[in-house]
Amino acid sequence: MKTKIKICGITTKEDVRLLNEAKVDYAGFVLFYEKSKRNLTIEQAAKLKAELEATIQTVAVVVSPKKEQILEIQQAGFDYIQIHGTLSKIDFDAISIPIIRAFNAGALERFEEIRDCSKVKLLLFDAKEPGSGETFDWNLVLSLDKKDKPFFLAGGITKENVQKAIETVEPYGVDVSSYVESEQFENGIVGKDATKLKEFIRMVRNGK
Repeated sequence: MKTKIKICGITTKEDVRLLNEAKVDYAGFVLFYEKSKRNLTIEQAAKLKAELEATIQTVAVVVSPKKEQILEIQQAGFDYIQIHGTLSKIDFDAISIPIIRAFNAGALERFEEIRDCSKVKLLLFDAKEPGSGETFDWNLVLSLDKKDKPFFLAGGITKENVQKAIETVEPYGVDVSSYVESEQFENGIVGKDATKLKEFIRMVRNGK
């Protein structure tokens, strides 16, 4: 099975055009997290999401979301909700769409309980500081009993190391955000760099 490609931190119409052209598998939108330079309002994300090809799965990326935010995400029609941080039972019970549950390196509390939850369809392993572009020791992922649950590998994945990551860890998919970003800001918004994105995708798919 070919490795899935998830591009996270989508912020612009040009990002959407690039993802459509490249035929990636998943597109992630950061919501309700003002600390991130990639943060969007639900309205902004919904407009961009509407322009993606139907074959691209859409992911709302959130940190410790509250019930009201979860309901907004579901009403906006996202395919998945990717959760970092924590959730109360009330907030968790409000979720009716598939969950991608993110784990930061070194923070694996309740991993087995979460892994076995039927709502959690995919796992994601990231660096200690998500979105930082820093990598981590992949042996951590190899040592976990994932019970054959599909997972994404994130954190410092680049065109130089993505093939090694795929061969070593054998993830369901790879997740990238900061590595394929442009160094140019437009109206204070950072978008993806076309060349970096194409090179990364080529390495995932062809290994060269």
